Amino acid sequence: MPAPSAPGPGLGVITQLPRLRRDPLGTMLAYHREYGDVVRLGDGAFTVHLLGHPEFADHVLRRRHANYDRHTRSADAVRLVTGESLLTNDGEQWRRHRLLMQPLFREDALRSLASIVEEATNAMIDRWLSSTEIDLAAEMCHLTSTVAARAFFGTDVDDDLTRLMPVILQETYARSTAIFSLGGPSAKFEDALDEIRATVERILARGDSPLLAQLRELSSEDLRNETLALLLAGHDTTSNALAWTFALADAADDPTTAVQEAMRLYPPVWIVERRAIADDEIGGFRIPAGTIVYVSPYVLHRHADFWPDPERFDPSRFPDSARNPAYLPFGAGPHSCLGAAFAMIEAPLVVAAVRRRCAIELQDEVTPQAWITLRPRQTRAIVSRIPFG
Repeated sequence: MPAPSAPGPGLGVITQLPRLRRDPLGTMLAYHREYGDVVRLGDGAFTVHLLGHPEFADHVLRRRHANYDRHTRSADAVRLVTGESLLTNDGEQWRRHRLLMQPLFREDALRSLASIVEEATNAMIDRWLSSTEIDLAAEMCHLTSTVAARAFFGTDVDDDLTRLMPVILQETYARSTAIFSLGGPSAKFEDALDEIRATVERILARGDSPLLAQLRELSSEDLRNETLALLLAGHDTTSNALAWTFALADAADDPTTAVQEAMRLYPPVWIVERRAIADDEIGGFRIPAGTIVYVSPYVLHRHADFWPDPERFDPSRFPDSARNPAYLPFGAGPHSCLGAAFAMIEAPLVVAAVRRRCAIELQDEVTPQAWITLRPRQTRAIVSRIPFG
């Protein structure tokens, strides 16, 4: 007997689309509370399954990853930005590029990162203390893009990515969630992308690093695509994690465990999309070939069976909870984040350096903006000097 279809609103989700667009995070949590760990949205060719249990996430991302590819709307939307890259590829090209870069992202290969982070962070703080009021999220974006450019490519970024990234991310998310085609990209999106591509050309013209030396073994198109993907992915997720850490943590919290817990509550990549290549079964329910599955770290990180009092910010959960099967801040399986070690060196160093010299007081309640990444909103802050800092 074939496995049954999963419970869920099915085609009834059409009437709930405004709610999903307005509050995707709360709506997904509500679906899982009502229907369980496998939830079916839509029907037929428009079927989507939400997976809210770590065993099911592991099934898709690791154990049966070969049956789940990136022929998805979200990957198509990202391709408009990076072309074919580690962020969008599957198969042999992805494997070849990943193996080319992976040795340079091991922890033992990142020894020079600490000095780059310290120098860039102290320059940022010097600037803060001469102005006192900042936009925390924008400052973290500027800092992490500076660190990524220097560490990855041995040069600096000229353009203001804090201005360009919201344009890119907003349209990318709109395309990844659209039921029908949105047509060609907006002029604003194209202008922002042209500026970012020009930045990549300047990086390639003057950059000098072991990573760039490896990337130059690729074709010209692949070199540009992977450079762009590394620049964007290498700073945006860490900048979000840092902004959330400063918004949530106390000065007494350990920098590393504070970052880990901030990424539990607000994982930078809050949802992962895959397409089933062949029929499958998850949690006793049928997953037809060609349908979409979503794995949401945001949901997994709030699963009450794995996280006591899941909405409470509690850095004392870590470091032990780093091994919790329901903790996926960097994904899982072959496509897990290439820069995980990089991020977990960089982010705690930034937190510690800022705390030594200044205090940050946010002026509004920070709320999440669920685009391709989970960005904090309303991050205006007052900075004050710590005596002898």
